[in-house]
Amino acid sequence: MNSGTVSPVDRLVEGLTRNVPVSALVLLGVGLIPLFGLLSGALLALIVLQRGYAKSLAVLLIAVVGVGLIGWATGQGPWQMIWDPLSGPVMSIWLPMFLVAGVLRMGRSLPLAVLVAGLLACLAVVAQLVLIADPMGFWRELLAQLLALFKQLPEAQEPAVWKTRLEAMALLMPGMSAASAMVSVSAMLLLARYFQARLTRPGAFGDEFRRFSLGLMVSVAGSLIFVARLLIAGPVLDNVAIVALGMFLFQGLAVIHALRFMRNWPRWGLVLFYIGLALLPLWLLGLVSGAGLVDNWFDFRRLKSPPKA
Repeated sequence: MNSGTVSPVDRLVEGLTRNVPVSALVLLGVGLIPLFGLLSGALLALIVLQRGYAKSLAVLLIAVVGVGLIGWATGQGPWQMIWDPLSGPVMSIWLPMFLVAGVLRMGRSLPLAVLVAGLLACLAVVAQLVLIADPMGFWRELLAQLLALFKQLPEAQEPAVWKTRLEAMALLMPGMSAASAMVSVSAMLLLARYFQARLTRPGAFGDEFRRFSLGLMVSVAGSLIFVARLLIAGPVLDNVAIVALGMFLFQGLAVIHALRFMRNWPRWGLVLFYIGLALLPLWLLGLVSGAGLVDNWFDFRRLKSPPKA
């Protein structure tokens, strides 16, 4: 890496991965900041990709000990902070990120790493439905606490409407929570891969992401899950189908980026797309994920650009 051509941001990122105690301290500090915790996952993934398993495991263990000490000092309990995915970053961010980044380092395949993240999310769905005595009741109570503030608004619906929506949301929360975690982990893994490419092979990430494809066999498995969901009603298939659809989100985004690159569409169009994705997530996320699923059958990225007039 030529230091004369590296930006200050790249030098900072590179420096954060060099020293184990410094990396662990930054990982711990960022991981405990609300709304920024996912960035700690990207840092951990970058350490795995850049420095290997031994150094990244040392960083992870030191940070986990730090979480336990904070839990002890604050009275929440060290094991509560470490094992509870709702109270700390260890189980919700760091552990799945360490596993998925390890898969990426070993297999050197982004689709394989995202597929493993999807399988872990499916296991999380099954674990919630099997290990929690009343998973729907758990999510119903949690959602009721989160939505209590909105009931104070003047335009809030009648209590009966809130109760109906709460019941519907609780039924799908195992899948929605697992899919959200999977998408977040995968996004942070892509961010880590992007910075790894900047530090080692600038420009390589764009080509790698534009070729992202989960493959026909994964698409067949996903399609079978969706068909089974239509034929057989049940909480397991309902929630696993949400995770399966979320797995194809990144392939749909890869298709959009590839078509923009192939057809030389303006960059502002891509900016507008992501703004729309943020404003209308429920509609566009489903469409983009569906495009990713169908791409495995039709391969949109092989379509030629229309001839110029």
